[in-house]
Amino acid sequence: MSRLLELRVRGFGLLRECRLEADAGFGVLSGETGAGKSLCIGALRWVLGGRAEGDTVAPGTSVSAVFEPDPECCAILDGLGIRAEDLVTLSREAAASGRSTCRANGSLVSQATLRDLGDHLADVTAQGASQRLLRRSWQRRALDESGGEAAGRAAAEMAQAHRRWRSALAALEEARAASRRSASELAEAHALVAELEPLRLHEGEDGDLAAERLRLRHAEGIARAATALADAVTGDESGAAELVERATAEVEALGGVHPGLQALGEEAAVLASGLRDLGLAARRLAVDVELDPRRLEAVEERLDTLARVRRRHGSIREALDALDAARRARDAAGSGHDLAALEAEAARMGERAAAAARSLSAARREAAHRLERAVQERLAVLELPHARFRVTLGTVADAGGLDLGRGPVRCDAGGADQVELRFSSTLNGIPLPLDEGPSGGELSRLALALAAAAARTGSAQPLLVLDEVDTGIGGETAARVGDLLAEIGRGRQVLAVTHRPEIAARAAWHLRVSRHEAGGSPGGVVERVVADGRVAEVARMMSGRATPAALARAAELLREGGGEDAFRREAG
Repeated sequence: MSRLLELRVRGFGLLRECRLEADAGFGVLSGETGAGKSLCIGALRWVLGGRAEGDTVAPGTSVSAVFEPDPECCAILDGLGIRAEDLVTLSREAAASGRSTCRANGSLVSQATLRDLGDHLADVTAQGASQRLLRRSWQRRALDESGGEAAGRAAAEMAQAHRRWRSALAALEEARAASRRSASELAEAHALVAELEPLRLHEGEDGDLAAERLRLRHAEGIARAATALADAVTGDESGAAELVERATAEVEALGGVHPGLQALGEEAAVLASGLRDLGLAARRLAVDVELDPRRLEAVEERLDTLARVRRRHGSIREALDALDAARRARDAAGSGHDLAALEAEAARMGERAAAAARSLSAARREAAHRLERAVQERLAVLELPHARFRVTLGTVADAGGLDLGRGPVRCDAGGADQVELRFSSTLNGIPLPLDEGPSGGELSRLALALAAAAARTGSAQPLLVLDEVDTGIGGETAARVGDLLAEIGRGRQVLAVTHRPEIAARAAWHLRVSRHEAGGSPGGVVERVVADGRVAEVARMMSGRATPAALARAAELLREGGGEDAFRREAG
């Protein structure tokens, strides 16, 4: 399970320079309207590869986020050749050109790679827009994770069966292609192998040889120039090093008389030493220069051979590709494949893959019913009592796909199901796809309901960031939302932007964004509120002022919500 440790922001909208430190479990981000709460979430989305809203990004904007990574994130880094350490630091900086520079653990990566890493580290719902939630691939994965061990086993069996089926189809197609080749095509393949294989080609060889030829052709001139340089610097008594050293001896004799002369003498001594090093390096180069007419002749002949290969095949890379294809054709023709046996094997693997796909579909249907019920229950808690949540499973016809009993359908390693989550906020409304139906606030609450359902299954989940989850809800509902967030936070890190004191009182940790004037312009500052400061902030959220009555009620809310435990630890 991944966890955010720190977010550093510079020049992102009003956030001129701020640092956000996060703890495990459920935390909240509060502050007055316009202070910069949503900017913090926007900065996090941006450093995770997302887009920035409006004019929040300008030349010089930089954001970095430090995470404890999950295994999938480490696997992505390993695949990129980036060392996967205990911590992963993602950073993004905006240049004057309008483009941004993205890094992972200091190594340059593309924005797409940054986004891929971000998908494994955090699920950010900012202003109601969770890109993960809207993607069909994520929706299918979320359904599988909600299905527990049974769905996980079925998915693993499907992936293995699909891999074997595709391998059997590839072997069959290769054998069929070999059987269709004419005798002249096979003769041509054999001839191409006989021509190119002895040459032992490798890409880039011609460039290396051209550079070597240039050095060999000018070897005498290089040696002569290096010798001349060595003689000028260290030759006999007239070399530059000897002359400078002789003058330095005279300077040293009078250096104590004039400080300026002493300084010049010290510089001259360093220069003389450097000149002698230069002379030695020049003489070594003159000795090491290769004067080898036979090697030059061999290089010329090899370059002529490579030039003939390029004239015939276009390039060395194209020649290597042609050689690889010719080898496959030759080997396939000589292997004596039994087409009937290969067809039977492909059919058998197809049947096994189809059986695995049907088993996975059955597991998904069961998981879909459970997920619908769990999400519906939590939507009612979130003051959406008439909302309807549906998980639909469908297939797409594909002549080259698997036949599951009603004709061939598209199927990949994840099965044949096209999973789509649908939502309607009204009892009689038609549930629509998530990118068509819910409003921003509804989508945030749906993300929360899904997260709570996933937390019940015990599946590993990344950081969940929620904005607008408390839009349009009252005190009692806000308290229940806070309870739900605290429940999720027991197995997953959660950060929620909130205006409701009932939600803030249930958090394990609390950050406040405030607006300050500096240099004649406003700026947002993020700080952790602890002990009495937390009571004061909850009081401000209740009444706008930290009056004695509001402070007393805030302390009571913290006791009711469990936040008082954190308050006591911080105060102690």
